[in-house]
Amino acid sequence: MYKILLADLDLVQTISNELISYKVDVAYNIEDFYNMTYANKYDIYLLNYYYHDACKELKNVGDKTITLFTDEYYDIHHLKQVFEIADDYIIKPINLQELKIRVEYQLKKLYNIKKEIILYKDLYFHTASKQLYHKKTRVKLSPNEAKLVEYFLSKIGTPLNKEEILDYLESSSDGTLRVYISKLNKIGFKIIYERANLSYTLTYDL
Repeated sequence: MYKILLADLDLVQTISNELISYKVDVAYNIEDFYNMTYANKYDIYLLNYYYHDACKELKNVGDKTITLFTDEYYDIHHLKQVFEIADDYIIKPINLQELKIRVEYQLKKLYNIKKEIILYKDLYFHTASKQLYHKKTRVKLSPNEAKLVEYFLSKIGTPLNKEEILDYLESSSDGTLRVYISKLNKIGFKIIYERANLSYTLTYDL
């Protein structure tokens, strides 16, 4: 799971609820920021502009962490200072959907990820970590169950032949597949079996 260090008290409540697909640590002051960046490696810093100088110190000694600054205004001089060390800059009030898109975009640039998170109803699947979350709670899956989730999510609405699924899973039997499907449906997926063509389809019906 990708890690974000948040240092903007205005965003603590909303970010912890919105960026549930990431591990978010919070720095409440400059000392926290220094201590946490010393002890941990992060994928993204999401910082109030107040932390500009502290962040610049880290960049000057080789810290290459993706950095997004937040602030309530900007001018040309201000922006020049920001982009000396930052990858992006977001003006308040912040649109959370836009923020999520910007965070994902920066990670895509860094890790060349085609699509890191797949959303299905209130389930979130991480293609990198192969982890599934229901809202903020991780759902335990076996390796084959995670493989099956990713396969279905990549082909929502498409009938998948049973034999093709078994070949994809490699080591599963017909009975085991039925057990997997039953568990996924209990979690919140809607996978329908079509007896006529021996196929399974993940639908998006609410």
